Amino acid sequence: NALRALHGQAGVAMSAQLNVDSLKIFENCPAASKLRDTSIIFPVYSLVSAQIKLGMINQDDEFSLEMELAERYCHEAQVQSYHFARALINLAEIHGRKGNLCKAQRYFAIMESIYMPTEHPKLLSAAYNVDRCAVGFATSALWLLQQGDVERAIERCEYVIKNILPSYDEKDIIGLFTMLLPIVRVLKWNGNADRAYEVYEKYTPDGIENHFAFGALHKPMLLLLKLCSNDSSDQCNSLESISDGVELALTFEPTDQEDICAYDCWSMKSLCAELCVRLACQLKPGTPVRDDLMSKGILMSAAANQSTIASNGMIKHILAYDAHSGIHTELLQLAKDDNAFARGIIHDRESGMEHLTDSSLSNGFSRKLVVSASESANVKTSSRSKVTGLTISSINLKLKKKVSFSGTSSLGSHSSGLKQSHDSISDK
Repeated sequence: NALRALHGQAGVAMSAQLNVDSLKIFENCPAASKLRDTSIIFPVYSLVSAQIKLGMINQDDEFSLEMELAERYCHEAQVQSYHFARALINLAEIHGRKGNLCKAQRYFAIMESIYMPTEHPKLLSAAYNVDRCAVGFATSALWLLQQGDVERAIERCEYVIKNILPSYDEKDIIGLFTMLLPIVRVLKWNGNADRAYEVYEKYTPDGIENHFAFGALHKPMLLLLKLCSNDSSDQCNSLESISDGVELALTFEPTDQEDICAYDCWSMKSLCAELCVRLACQLKPGTPVRDDLMSKGILMSAAANQSTIASNGMIKHILAYDAHSGIHTELLQLAKDDNAFARGIIHDRESGMEHLTDSSLSNGFSRKLVVSASESANVKTSSRSKVTGLTISSINLKLKKKVSFSGTSSLGSHSSGLKQSHDSISDK
């Protein structure tokens, strides 16, 4: 937090470097084997896992590095129940992202049997800042959804809504938002958009729009859920509301970092594309604002498609890919309708017929919000600075010198006999 405050996004990369250095110290320092309490390294395991997921530390498409660290963390964390519960949900989440849903459910079940809702949340928050075990209950609904068990997925979401969210610490915005994302993903795409909007609006704390990680996502998310809910017709269809929504959609630029945070559910670029679709549907074809929304939506849709595909061409984020497919199809249909409308205008002009337009839209807020063709063509998927990827074997972010860990042991070498052998980190 201090590095981020001092150096902005560059401080995040510095934090990743410090965590890597900590693991190397724990690996190589002779005194580490004499530590009575090795839990000092557990938060570092947790942070490195999160930073690998966010792309700050590079790994292959098989999650090899993240999996090795998670297994070592799970082995060493058995000294205390709440650390062990945190390590188990970490391992479950990785298996869930890899598509090993049965293993993910099995590790989750073990965590659930250990987790103590009245005692562990405070301990986990003090050690890790976020109660990832509580978040894991919401994440597990995604695995049920991916297995095709929609009814149980919705039931799991309702369990979180009734038993976890009411007592969850409002100051932990990261935990709250990452818990709400799976709930929205399950409910919205399964006929419960009203319920998703109700829950999201109720449990997002005041000031979330200023949060460094999720603040930029809050207003677009809230507007999209409002547009998708059945109660939105009177609130969102006025010219003033549409004008504000269009301005928000055209200026919303989800970064790659924000997108990665939500990959387990759906792409935030997909959220932006759908927001453009929902607003464009409320405008008549041919209006400048609708054209701008369509251009932005198609650009974001292409970026969302790209983010769900691995380097080998395989789908790497099943739920995100599935969530976006319908949005992409709807965008293509709208573009087809607009092309047909444009052809009609040309035909009318050539035949000398007068073509009527919606003057209230084209002469009103469209002038204020119109994006020129040159500007629209140059819209980027991220307007904020990005963090350069860091390899686990790097000493220096810029020089990227290779570091060799212990040739005969890996990061958890000072704990007692690990049953499963692993390759060294340098090999990874």
